[in-house]
Amino acid sequence: VKILPAYDRSTLIERGVTALSGKLLEESLFVAVICIIFLLHFRSALVAILMLPVGILIAFVVMSFIGVSANIMSLGGIAIAIGAMIPGAVVMIENAHKHLEVSSTGATSLDLIGNASKEVGHALFHSLLIITLSFLPIFALEAQEGRLFRPLAYTKTFAMAGAALLQITLVPVLMYYLVRGKIIPETKNPLNRFINNIYHRVVVFVLRFKKTVLVTSLAALVLTILPYKQIGSEFMPPLNEGTILAMPSVFPGV
Repeated sequence: VKILPAYDRSTLIERGVTALSGKLLEESLFVAVICIIFLLHFRSALVAILMLPVGILIAFVVMSFIGVSANIMSLGGIAIAIGAMIPGAVVMIENAHKHLEVSSTGATSLDLIGNASKEVGHALFHSLLIITLSFLPIFALEAQEGRLFRPLAYTKTFAMAGAALLQITLVPVLMYYLVRGKIIPETKNPLNRFINNIYHRVVVFVLRFKKTVLVTSLAALVLTILPYKQIGSEFMPPLNEGTILAMPSVFPGV
């Protein structure tokens, strides 16, 4: 007896894992570029880059523990979480830079990093926790919808919870070892000065014409109803798996 697979989904799963790995690499490169451009400090980017794989590893460990398999939806949940895991670390790094550049006392690097972490740590931890809890209603779905979306909700929740935990544990330690050397003040970065100048003008303009801005925003909100009503709906979008599946069918009377 020889068994030949007629339909193999392993290649689809492998492509999904490859896509997730590529997403992680792209996110790491993007964070590195942003940190270098705005902070002019390469080692600071390593703090956020090192946190990403650890947070994803936590999600995979919990997935293995509770029996959630790696499929399109579960990997999609991790891919969504990657974009929300990074901002907290970047904010904490920037705050550490601010403390280091304005320090004129004899405070040690450990004290400055500790104060910077405690200053924004609570807010960042709670913000990530809120994002984590926002997916809890997905677990109330049943039948086909529940089986489809629960893996995504599980993995996104695990990844975000891991990021929230790392935000107050791993990130401060990495900042102590990596955020060192010459810290260039924000005012000496021409890009920061340019963006701050534009931001200041926009804020002044918005506050000067408060009613106009509110009315315009409300009108834009109302206008979105028109395209929303034109959007169709379907259960699943077309998915090109890159494979051919032959399913011959005949008339009932044959």
